[in-house]
Amino acid sequence: MNKEIILKVGNDNGNSEHDLLINGVLIAQPNVFAKVRKLPNLDEVNKDYVIKNIQDNLIVTCEDPSGIYYIGNYALKSGQKIRNIEVGIDNNKIESDIVIVNTLSQIAGFGIKEYYNKFKDFDDIIDIKVDMTTALPINYYSHDKALEFANKFLNKTHMITIHIGNISARVRIEFTYVKVIPEGVTSIFALKEADDKLFDEYNSKNKDKLNNSYFNKARVLHAAIGEGTSEFPITEGIEFNPNFIQGTNNGIGHAIDKALEEFKSAKGLSKFSRQDYSKVLLDTKHKFHDLAMELIEPYIEEEAEEILHHIRTEIQKANNEIDVICVYGGGSIFMRDYLEGKLKTLCDRAEIKLLYIPEEYAVTLEAEGLYNFTTNKIFESLKANYNKSKTI
Repeated sequence: MNKEIILKVGNDNGNSEHDLLINGVLIAQPNVFAKVRKLPNLDEVNKDYVIKNIQDNLIVTCEDPSGIYYIGNYALKSGQKIRNIEVGIDNNKIESDIVIVNTLSQIAGFGIKEYYNKFKDFDDIIDIKVDMTTALPINYYSHDKALEFANKFLNKTHMITIHIGNISARVRIEFTYVKVIPEGVTSIFALKEADDKLFDEYNSKNKDKLNNSYFNKARVLHAAIGEGTSEFPITEGIEFNPNFIQGTNNGIGHAIDKALEEFKSAKGLSKFSRQDYSKVLLDTKHKFHDLAMELIEPYIEEEAEEILHHIRTEIQKANNEIDVICVYGGGSIFMRDYLEGKLKTLCDRAEIKLLYIPEEYAVTLEAEGLYNFTTNKIFESLKANYNKSKTI
């Protein structure tokens, strides 16, 4: 019996959140890890519970970069010192251990859960083969850098051990093909296949209605507002214009960084990360929510003004030849009160539609686009050409 696990992955490595779609299943985790010296005592851990909730209980040993790591939510709750992806101009995802370790760990965790559900046990080594699409920030993206990033995954077999109570599952991951594309551009593959519910809010407010087929030919200015970067590409259908792939170092992470130290000082906190702060902002019932919002509001407004300026610049460069501005990403949720009204005035004057993606879809839209690309015929064609080039 062939026990090989085959996975298709859309991998959105955000500065704050790591969103993956693996075989159609969404995984959303803080994009952090804690590197520890030794394993904790796991003798009393319920193995079945851990496997069922593996993404929240990821403890791994990675061979390269070597070490023992707590991943995502488990790292945040562990009390250990965490590492996250820096925001700003020094952010280099190609060289980031966090990007590599967290990607391998999440894929391995999903794979061993699939394996255990099928076979109810673990063999000595579990083989996982992966097709994956991921992305780099537009202002950093180039053809050469995309190849370099893809080759981080493609050029070797990756060994990961997942620790589940007092047993371990050894995983061998082989990436059969990896495609790297610019951030922001990816979401067009999600919009073209989106459920009608994504457009309900827009359609309830506007006489002209939108659906996924509209995006087959629409000229779209994307405002993908993230943690550390924001991307402003223009797409027409699935094509993107290389003259309009602007990206900037703006996002909600910059605002959090400016407010974080004052917040920690006010509440006597020593270990409190951007991800922790972000969770407090999202949880209106959290006891620190009001103070967190009070401290960050002026900085959110600063970031929103910068983003509005860049959107206005791209519209002018395109001579208003834009059908719709689509705003999404984790940062768009926090900036909506500051951004949407001014954008609507700008759009009405230029006769451009404004699709501000609702909160429940805003964060994962890019991961969905990446996954849709992985399952697309274009991906299969690129993979076939890659395999052909290896045999020459």
